[in-house]
Amino acid sequence: MSVIELRDVSVTFHERKRTVEAVKHVSLTVDKGEIFGIVGFSGAGKSTLVRTINLLERPTGGTVLIDGKDVTNVSGAELRDLRKRIGFIFQGFNLITNVTVGKNIEFALKAGGYPKEQWAERVRELLALVGLENKIDSYPSSLSGGQKQRVSIARALANKPEILLCDEATSALDLETTEGILELLRHINKELGITIVFITHQLDVAKQIFDRVAVMENGIVVEQGDTFDVFSAPKHPTTKALVERYLGIAVPPQLVPSLPEGTIVELRYKGESALEPLISAVAQRYGVSIDVLHANVEYFGAQAIGILIVLVSGGDGTLGRALEELKANVFGYRELDRAALAAARENAGVAGESADKEA
Repeated sequence: MSVIELRDVSVTFHERKRTVEAVKHVSLTVDKGEIFGIVGFSGAGKSTLVRTINLLERPTGGTVLIDGKDVTNVSGAELRDLRKRIGFIFQGFNLITNVTVGKNIEFALKAGGYPKEQWAERVRELLALVGLENKIDSYPSSLSGGQKQRVSIARALANKPEILLCDEATSALDLETTEGILELLRHINKELGITIVFITHQLDVAKQIFDRVAVMENGIVVEQGDTFDVFSAPKHPTTKALVERYLGIAVPPQLVPSLPEGTIVELRYKGESALEPLISAVAQRYGVSIDVLHANVEYFGAQAIGILIVLVSGGDGTLGRALEELKANVFGYRELDRAALAAARENAGVAGESADKEA
């Protein structure tokens, strides 16, 4: 069942006689209880799109539906009620710096019309949920980045929303702190049944918690689907670029001059497949040598996406057949050009020399 539906949504800004189409004819659905991701490079329109869900940005075209109801043009009391159902977590925490953690959460309770006699109990409950029970009287300036974001999450949950919107909620945090925030969001999603829409440019976030994902470029959703399916076999150039930035590997430049004769191949696999038995079987069957030069494996949920760069060498008669069998048993196969690798190494060397001279 869809809890959020965007139908042909567009957002256009007018700045100094210039028209900016931030979002262009986007249609997507978010199912109840899932974690839905919107990814893309900076300037893709992600933040503008997610703000149409709670009408912080009004669409200039199209329709926004929440639980099947058209809310595109609601205002006044209806808009206030809608926003009580939709929590928002900001990239920059957005806390009130001159009041305590507890008062920050009380501010959200007051704005949402939560019964005042229940504020104290609700604040304690929320701080326990995010693991900050002992910070109720602390000021935001005394907190770490991760703790500030936990307070932001507690505040977003103050009025028991059904939907939680996260705008680059981990981009200002280090890796270890990000892991903790993502684990907290998973817990909130599973235990409270809250639907989460999370926007990010970080595939490391996407692979850990997104059930489904939409990829944006220049205001358009260029690809969407199950997270593993989208990133294991990307179709659009933007998705491919995101995956390459995250998964991409290269032959170490220092190895290029010493590599023996043979064909350098990039192999990709996904899911339950593994390349080790295939490589061993092909090497034995055709009497060729297959040396692994570089490898990377990442897991999206419980499913793997792997890349190996191998050097295949052997007699002319068997080498071609060995390569054909490798190609037939992987979902991604690409032969790498030695001349290009050598040129890349030389360019890297020139760049290094220039940097040394400047230093």
